Amino acid sequence: MTDRADQVNTEPDVRQSMTLDTGSQPLVLLTQPQVYLPDEPDQVLKKFIESDAGDGTNREDHYLHGLKLVFCIISIFLCVFLIALDQTIVATLITKVGNEFNSFQNIGWLSSGFLLTMAVFIQPIGKLSIIFGRRNTMIVSIILFEAGSLMCALAPSMNVLIGGRVLAGIGAAGIQGGAFVVISEIVPIEKRPASMAIIGCCFAVASVLGPLLGGVFTEHVTWRWSFYINLPIGGVALACFIFAFKQPKIEGKIWPKLKKFDFLGTFLMVSGSVVFLLALTFGGNEFRWDSAPVILCFVLGGLTMIAFCVWNFGFSKDPLIATDIVASRHIVAATLVMSGCFGSFISFMIYGAVYFQVIWGSSPLSSGLHLLPTIVSVVLTSISSGIIIQKLRYIKPFSIAAGVLAPIGGGLITLLDVDSSFAQRVGLLIITGVATGASLQAGVMSSQVSAPKTPGGTIMTTTFVNFSRSFFAAVAAELAGTVYSSSLANIYPKAIAKETNQALLQELSKFTVEQLISSTAILDTLSPEAELFVKHQIMDSIRNVFYMGLGFSCISTLACFFTTNERLPKLSGGASSEKAGEKEGNGSEAEAIENLDKEIHDLESSDTISSEIEPKHKNL
Repeated sequence: MTDRADQVNTEPDVRQSMTLDTGSQPLVLLTQPQVYLPDEPDQVLKKFIESDAGDGTNREDHYLHGLKLVFCIISIFLCVFLIALDQTIVATLITKVGNEFNSFQNIGWLSSGFLLTMAVFIQPIGKLSIIFGRRNTMIVSIILFEAGSLMCALAPSMNVLIGGRVLAGIGAAGIQGGAFVVISEIVPIEKRPASMAIIGCCFAVASVLGPLLGGVFTEHVTWRWSFYINLPIGGVALACFIFAFKQPKIEGKIWPKLKKFDFLGTFLMVSGSVVFLLALTFGGNEFRWDSAPVILCFVLGGLTMIAFCVWNFGFSKDPLIATDIVASRHIVAATLVMSGCFGSFISFMIYGAVYFQVIWGSSPLSSGLHLLPTIVSVVLTSISSGIIIQKLRYIKPFSIAAGVLAPIGGGLITLLDVDSSFAQRVGLLIITGVATGASLQAGVMSSQVSAPKTPGGTIMTTTFVNFSRSFFAAVAAELAGTVYSSSLANIYPKAIAKETNQALLQELSKFTVEQLISSTAILDTLSPEAELFVKHQIMDSIRNVFYMGLGFSCISTLACFFTTNERLPKLSGGASSEKAGEKEGNGSEAEAIENLDKEIHDLESSDTISSEIEPKHKNL
């Protein structure tokens, strides 16, 4: 059955009319633009106006059709596949890498180093994409991501590996922000949920393959192939994108626009975020929480972020984050729903893999298979929610579903234990995936429906949502590592103090808790009794990480009820084209009034005018 939105009359000359009875034939005066359903002429369909890019191009100029649309979506699919793969492929190799480099306490940086740089650079790169164009920005971002992946594959130490992840994260910032923006430009908003469902499907497929590929490479080849694999996929994605996406020419010169770029705001935001996360990294690991380095990082990071907010919202002429975006409670609520769910999801993916590898002794490949209940539920929910949103046009129910289910799923995960049954290890993981899949679609579409109509409003709103989601994920990943290390450092000595078995105590005295935090390979050298004792302490520490993820999911619950009530529009257009239509309409009105005056004058001269014409003419 053809959707009614596809049947509407979208001719620009169709306008609401007012008829005057002149006694001979009706005079029709064109007023404001309207669109009518062909089978129900009395039913007016309102046109949703979406902001243009802010670079002098019209929204309609970016729409793609046919083969180019297919190739562009394929390239976006591959690009998102790359960054999604990189977020999850490390989940099953972090234990191996941490033990190989004898740096288990820094494994959280393999995720947070990538996610942090991706988060803090999304917003500045979003601004740069308006200056240099989305095409050029995406090409450079893919190249940076490939360079970072190659650096990771060749890394001789943990520090070099983390550095490669940071470089790849900068490229991923441009890819993730650019992918959502390009999809938003090449497809009108009424048809966008299906395209967003493709991105959600891509993310979910990569999330499935990530742990599995990471496990296969780590177990049968080498973990370095988890990064080598990005090179051919990125090359294909780059070729498809260059062929398919030809952006309209941007108006104005680049240098005057670049001089307006907020370099000071970028420095304050990036440095403040990095220093703040350094405090989370150092606390409980290398330094005590009440030590001078940790306190100093918290103070400097906090003050720098405050300085960024004061500058961005008070003094910057071209702010990185527009005031009308953060002033919209609907956009902020949609962002928090998506970010809270994703932060909880990332923390579980990292330490869920640790749970299966350390507690259950699973291989990297097997731990990836154990995570499938969560991943598959993300896939199915993301695809189905996109289809349903486009068909029924309701967005808010999915935001509420994500906000309600997220803490339920987080609470169920905390029930995992050393002796959990197979049914528990499957069933307890599903709800978290459902909540995450629902939030992916609802978060983006709800924010875009509420985006400002100012030039660049949709681009910067989409960028802000991705910035927030990635920042929450980076904080969650880093906090997860901190919570795990701090918990084990506190729990293990207390358990040792309560133990009365002297033989067990003597065996456990061969290593310190710091050595256990750095490398869990110690478990392989213990007797079954001692191994079970240590696993119980590790399980309690992992459970605290799951409690932390539960806290992130509660953010979604608090925000989900404040998302917009607006439905997905049936018809949309760009702001600049609408203004052109209004000018055309105003010209038509003036012409119609002039013709009406002339006809009334002719009727008066012939004494055939109706007595009702004069008051109607005055009212007009």
